[in-house]
Amino acid sequence: MRLRDRVALVTGASLGIGRRIALDLARAGATVVGVARRAEALAEADAELRGISPDSWTRTLDVADEQAVRALLEEIVERHGRLEILICNAAIEERGSVLDLDLETVRRIMRVNFEGVVNCVLAAVDDMVAHGEGWIVGVSSGVSRAPVPMEAAYAASKAAMVAFLESISYELEPRGVRVKALWPGFVGETPMARASIAQGMAVPPKVVHRTPEKVSRTLLRNLDRPGFEINTSRVEMIAPVFRTLFPRPYRRSVVRTQRPR
Repeated sequence: MRLRDRVALVTGASLGIGRRIALDLARAGATVVGVARRAEALAEADAELRGISPDSWTRTLDVADEQAVRALLEEIVERHGRLEILICNAAIEERGSVLDLDLETVRRIMRVNFEGVVNCVLAAVDDMVAHGEGWIVGVSSGVSRAPVPMEAAYAASKAAMVAFLESISYELEPRGVRVKALWPGFVGETPMARASIAQGMAVPPKVVHRTPEKVSRTLLRNLDRPGFEINTSRVEMIAPVFRTLFPRPYRRSVVRTQRPR
């Protein structure tokens, strides 16, 4: 896919996967708008991004703020004519037992991980359809299709995001807008992964380990290919199949490998 002169928005662009995707899009010739909530980390990403693509820029943004998202999209269209690529990567994760879970925590996670994606999509999709072209990607997680203990709210938020994106993909593809979900595997180099491990998450087997660079390359290589799913590790796809065919051994394996500390 030709990325030169495309205009892309990447959420969660200050660190980890989002930062690498933003930089790789810029290296491929796209004009990239990177947004995130962490101002300090975003400032570092901004310097690196502008060093590659002087027309690219960043902005602190909470994707859960619908009005702020719409204002940003209006600014992108005003400055660059249109938005062609939307990468929804921003997310938060808070591990913990359901015995300690409160409704506000669930709402906070859903506002960012699910409603944040919806806000970005609804702000961008009309213009994409009007131009008959666009690409929308949501970064998911293995727990969206194979939930594990201590991740109830996070797993639910990612599953909701995938269901939303898959549903709209059927509507939008005939109109020239490709919609995809990306499963990145286990990316241990990100702050989110390190925090989860510190909180007791079992480290997945090495066969599903990926780097931000690998995830970004896989995404860009598959951005314009047919299909809804982009899987950086096909091994992860086995879990839901195993759960369906062998439910009791599957549950035993989850309990054995995902015990909280």
